[in-house]
Amino acid sequence: MNTKSLLTRIGVPVLSLGLLGGIGATMATSASAAVKPVTVTANTHLNNHPDTTDISGGAILPGNVWAYDNATEKFTIVQTGDHAYTVTMDYVGSFHGFADPTTGAALDSNGSIKGTISYQVTSPNAPDPSALPGQSASDAHISDNIRTLFGGDVTFVGGGDVYNFSYQNGNYVQVGAPTPGTTGDVTGH
Repeated sequence: MNTKSLLTRIGVPVLSLGLLGGIGATMATSASAAVKPVTVTANTHLNNHPDTTDISGGAILPGNVWAYDNATEKFTIVQTGDHAYTVTMDYVGSFHGFADPTTGAALDSNGSIKGTISYQVTSPNAPDPSALPGQSASDAHISDNIRTLFGGDVTFVGGGDVYNFSYQNGNYVQVGAPTPGTTGDVTGH
């Protein structure tokens, strides 16, 4: 009996099965990677962040500023497709107001603030949480921080019109909805 011939006859099919198993595992990994969305989170803090309203005049400062916030922006980014992402920003902190955002009259107010807003974006770059500084500039806009997360190359394709911010546990509310005629201005007191 020629053992070399026997090993060759056994080895080739076994090797072939091993290769097929490897290809199958690669295909399964690729398929599951396409289905499972990638989620990334990142945080930044803002000191003396200007809070604005649609009202002007009275005690309202230029740029329609009625208060300053001390808050944290937490970004949750979920991949929804090839180079497509939903970016949700949760905002938590406190504010100090010096004007009534509904009338412009002088008003000293303080309290908690929390809110949320979402955007749909596309980018050739994956989000990089390490790119977002722990402390952002006081006048940084949400869109600035989203651009930073994606290395500057991002296109906003939707969202931003549905948001909800609550001041002093609901004494002031700023809500936006994709409804014609909704301004999203601060209401209540």
